[in-house]
Amino acid sequence: MSSQPRALQQSLLQHRPVMPLSVTLGVAFSPDMSDAPEDWQLQGLGAMGSGSVVASKRSLGLSTLTYSAFEQVYAQALWPVDVVLVSLSRDRQGRLYLGASHGAALAAARRARVVLAEVNAQAPCLLGSQWPADVPIHAQWETSYAPPELSAGAAGAAERAIGQHLAARIPDGACLQVGIGSLPSALLDCLSGHRRLGVHSGTYGQAMHRLLLSGAIDNSEKNIDNGLCVIGCVVGPADFLAQTDQHPMLRMRSPAYTHDVLNIQGIDRFFSLNSALEVDLLGQVNAEAIVDEHGRWRYVGGIGGLPEFANAALRAPAGQSAIALPARTPRARSRIVAKLSGPATLAASQADLIVTEHGVAEMRHASVDQRVMKMVAIADPLDRPALLAQARAIGWI
Repeated sequence: MSSQPRALQQSLLQHRPVMPLSVTLGVAFSPDMSDAPEDWQLQGLGAMGSGSVVASKRSLGLSTLTYSAFEQVYAQALWPVDVVLVSLSRDRQGRLYLGASHGAALAAARRARVVLAEVNAQAPCLLGSQWPADVPIHAQWETSYAPPELSAGAAGAAERAIGQHLAARIPDGACLQVGIGSLPSALLDCLSGHRRLGVHSGTYGQAMHRLLLSGAIDNSEKNIDNGLCVIGCVVGPADFLAQTDQHPMLRMRSPAYTHDVLNIQGIDRFFSLNSALEVDLLGQVNAEAIVDEHGRWRYVGGIGGLPEFANAALRAPAGQSAIALPARTPRARSRIVAKLSGPATLAASQADLIVTEHGVAEMRHASVDQRVMKMVAIADPLDRPALLAQARAIGWI
């Protein structure tokens, strides 16, 4: 992720060992490994981040694990691991930290035969993520470069409208989980007037930090980890990362904590926001693949922590889970569909709020015919007649 060990990866690619390698990536933020030799077996945690770029250029095995399960396979020694490459940071006292993200790296390092570390002078030290003394590092190198980041892009009119719809549903004192991208940023920009917000999220970016600096986020009403933003990684430009360095209100934790459903479901007013590629008329969500012009699935997303956060929000006291997406793609294709063209990342039974620029569909307690009508109402007006006709043909209404 944002602590991807790019210097070590580039050295590996440059020297290209003659033996075939099996390389497992996390959520890639840089496309470096797209240049890996074809006899290397690459596996990734979905095609999120720049993983879709890698998958478009070479063979990439795609895991169907959730984000926390990716850590568990190493913690439980279910996947073999010989060598682990990590990117770390160092504070003024010389102590090492996990850098800008946690992920599965530490769990893998505990099982590895060899741990190779680059220590990046530009990476932040997040409280709660100090490298443990009982995990040996066999060799380390000093580096200095801005950790990789993903461009969120500017929010358009649709994203801003979605943000306003969502903001109206979020009460003061809610605890937020959001992903990265223009849509989460649009929501967070609409929350400047809120107060006593909290954070328990896999990612933490600039838009969320602005709310912390303004006082909208103070974590004062969190019934778990009161006073603290619990996060799994920080994502953004170098000047923002510098602001997160040893910030007293930020605590970086492992996926076993940030994505644990049993832990999250105890958080009052937990609000989870995630996006999707398409949603069908029953509320099933595809966040993984789109169909290309040849009728083949093309993976551009992944499972990640979506099922974990969505399920936890459904169980949390006064919790809400929102799936937000513009009603149409940039090529004017409806993203509200009668049936999914790709995999079902979330089942219809896990649907709560589905949001487009045209409104909010409340799905949690709705019947089949009610779901269809709610989803049609938030589709683009030009797509509604066809969606109704398809629903009638199937027999849903």
